[in-house]
Amino acid sequence: MMVGKKYTATLKVILLGDPMVGKTSIVLRYVRKGFQKNYLATIGVDIYSKTSLIRLENIGSVSIIWQIWDIAGHKRWEEIRKGAYRGAHGAIFVYDVSRKKTYDNIMNWANEFVRIAGKRPSVLVANKIDLRGKQNCLTYEDGIKLKNELERFLGYEVPYIESSALEGVNIDEIFETIGKKIIESILRSVRKA
Repeated sequence: MMVGKKYTATLKVILLGDPMVGKTSIVLRYVRKGFQKNYLATIGVDIYSKTSLIRLENIGSVSIIWQIWDIAGHKRWEEIRKGAYRGAHGAIFVYDVSRKKTYDNIMNWANEFVRIAGKRPSVLVANKIDLRGKQNCLTYEDGIKLKNELERFLGYEVPYIESSALEGVNIDEIFETIGKKIIESILRSVRKA
């Protein structure tokens, strides 16, 4: 590939995590640049799309056509989730810094995803950092510990990002990071072939 050339890729990304960790708020903030205060639980799967531009050092610009799958976290949607995992290029694992149980369940989400989709580029997101200082919350160091556990399980680097969907903190970074990881993974596969 030549530097400066423009490429297009369609990427399917799955957001995973317990109910009410902010997956839908993250997606809505990214695709619509806004925050929705009235929470409605995701029923099954919601699919969002957006086009964005990512720049990679040795490649140039890549236009990403996102297929963002917001998966319901409730147990009753497990069978629908499993079908949605197929064909995913990557996963965004989300927990709520104010609810330790959501943090503790990330490895369950990772196991479920890998069992069906295989090991794919992933990002770990600690959401609701705006609650720090107001409630007893998990720390940055807790996030790094979980990131390291995910990396041992998956066998590759997993970026860790702290976000606030409410305040719009690091939302674009989440998608830019997973996009770069997926494109780099695809390029490695092509070079090996």
